[in-house]
Amino acid sequence: MPVELVPHQSLITLGRLAGSRGYLWGTGGNFSVRRSESHFLITMRGTALDQLDSQDFVLAPLQGGPGEPPEASTEIQLHRRVYQARPDVRCVVHLSPPYTTLVACSEVDLPTDLVPETALYLGEIARVPYIQPGTDELAQAVAQALGKDRWVVLLQNHGVVAVGETPLDAFRRVEVLEFLCRMVVTARCAGLVLHGIGAEAVAALRRSYGAKARG
Repeated sequence: MPVELVPHQSLITLGRLAGSRGYLWGTGGNFSVRRSESHFLITMRGTALDQLDSQDFVLAPLQGGPGEPPEASTEIQLHRRVYQARPDVRCVVHLSPPYTTLVACSEVDLPTDLVPETALYLGEIARVPYIQPGTDELAQAVAQALGKDRWVVLLQNHGVVAVGETPLDAFRRVEVLEFLCRMVVTARCAGLVLHGIGAEAVAALRRSYGAKARG
């Protein structure tokens, strides 16, 4: 049986993965994981996610106010609002991978039926307009966009928020989204027309694998 990582170790692993995939720059991005019904663990502000250690996390109250505690990531309220709205979510990942962010700065459509993985792991991608980072307005917009059954939100001119029942679930969605964005941008540059597998095939995939892919 594999040893289950404690929450901060899981997020440290995600940070290393994000760095190895080329998804990081500077001190951008933040991770969190739900610890209990009343608290969640979040990365501190100003941390490099690929260099995290056990001292780079803050325990935050689920019912706290914006900016509380002050040493937490500036996007703490975004994570808090998501956990408040979605009791099923155990992890929130906010990153700005290059192709995802490129698409987020455009009006390019992202069809999720191009390959089985995008159909299964992404589902419907929500989008929110540009809102000042670190604000409760952005936090509420993201929580509302996720609704009850979405897992990925594209932030205009900002990046992506992905959620999951485990840290790996949330990160996998970031990986698949970045792959999709790279496919779409590359196809547009090459003048290729992309064809999806269609709604019936997507529905069949989700009947067979949907629950497993989601969590």
